[in-house]
Amino acid sequence: MKRLIFWFALGLLTILAFRAQSRATQEREQQVTAELAHRLASETRDRLVALEDGPDGGRESVDGLPVPIVPGTRVDEAQIRTPEPPRAPRPPRRVSRPRLDPDPTPTTSLPPGTRLVKGQLSATKERAREDARTQLERDLAGWLVPDVPPSWKVPEPLLSRLIKGERIKPVEKDYGTLYEDTLEVRLTPDLRAEIVETYRRELVARRLAILAGVIGFILACLAALAGYIRADEATKGYYTNWLRAVAAAGVGASGVLIYQMLT
Repeated sequence: MKRLIFWFALGLLTILAFRAQSRATQEREQQVTAELAHRLASETRDRLVALEDGPDGGRESVDGLPVPIVPGTRVDEAQIRTPEPPRAPRPPRRVSRPRLDPDPTPTTSLPPGTRLVKGQLSATKERAREDARTQLERDLAGWLVPDVPPSWKVPEPLLSRLIKGERIKPVEKDYGTLYEDTLEVRLTPDLRAEIVETYRRELVARRLAILAGVIGFILACLAALAGYIRADEATKGYYTNWLRAVAAAGVGASGVLIYQMLT
């Protein structure tokens, strides 16, 4: 009886550890995404500061130390000057605007909410198409944050609905012909709301499945325990060890089956 209770507790601990590991994995992915975004913003800011402080940033060297001095404003001696009276404000100048033709030539542009996603140069058309799809998934991951974690992938039917056009262009190189796939993707607030709603439905279904699996495992353990007690009483304790082994094997098999169904 003690061994059966031990195996029952071990199975519950395994299920709880699996759920804790799944949550930790999701939190770790979200933390890594936030760190990458923060690091990218920090590197961009450092590059801008480096460009401002570079040789063309307007600094001069004073006693071997670079200080922010605008060239031409440094003086060695103090001078006494009387303050000048304020100047009268000048009237604003009229800016002549160029005339526009009454019938301008229309320029081809993309519809509102539509953008182009280009893949990398690939050796075959199939690889070019796969690379463009991968690039689209990356763009969608950044577009859906923070409502959807980057680890979640948009289902294929929704992904196909976003693509409104595709064009594979051959690019001639010295070493051969490469292919570049360009996708015309429609990204609108309505489609974004639909994708977010799909993710939430899948999340709820996933949690319900996990809850059903835990309840099913508990019921399997109780059924194995009840069957063991009845069989032990019927055999008057002659096959206690065998019955314990059979009950433990049944509990383990049910745990493995539930885990495979959830994954």
